[in-house]
Amino acid sequence: MANEVVNKKENYILVQVDEKGVETALSIDYRGQFFPSVNTSSAYKVVEKDKADKLASRLNALNELNHEFGIVQELMTI
Repeated sequence: MANEVVNKKENYILVQVDEKGVETALSIDYRGQFFPSVNTSSAYKVVEKDKADKLASRLNALNELNHEFGIVQELMTI
């Protein structure tokens, strides 16, 4: 019932998981580029789950490509 009174709003954040299972929230800088951040309150927030899923999918594809060509050494999952 309290949820109806307050009109709860949800946000989604992107989390990067390395090969060891360590999770890090993703923030966005002034250039519009994502970077890992230990401060979850500054994490990039997405309002719609569909948009968060699409963004995570594209970032995963880009990371796989970067890993394949040796641009990054460690494969991350969003």
